[in-house]
Amino acid sequence: MSNPEQLSSVITAFEQWRHHKNGRQTPALLRQQAVALLDNYSSSRITSALRISGTQLKQWTESLQVVNKPAPFVHLPLSSSVQHKSLNLELHFRHGEQLTLCGDISLSLITAMIQEMKS
Repeated sequence: MSNPEQLSSVITAFEQWRHHKNGRQTPALLRQQAVALLDNYSSSRITSALRISGTQLKQWTESLQVVNKPAPFVHLPLSSSVQHKSLNLELHFRHGEQLTLCGDISLSLITAMIQEMKS
């Protein structure tokens, strides 16, 4: 989608939402589309075209940056010849939760845990 088509599409989506809205809060999809326009347009152009405030656009941008910020991932070398390792691992999460793994942990268990966290 070219830049003018992208802006036009988002303008149309905002107008349709305003015509049919049943709440005050802008839907998340529209907020994401507005923030995505920042790749090609100035914030003043976006706020004018979408008829939103600069404060709204700034808040949406900041909230999406926090949500989309990837968590750091550390790749650990695993030997395929050894199926069990004695392990002492502590994971500390942002909200204060903690996970501790100790003892003989199989590679299949670690793989299953990673798959579950991805889904």
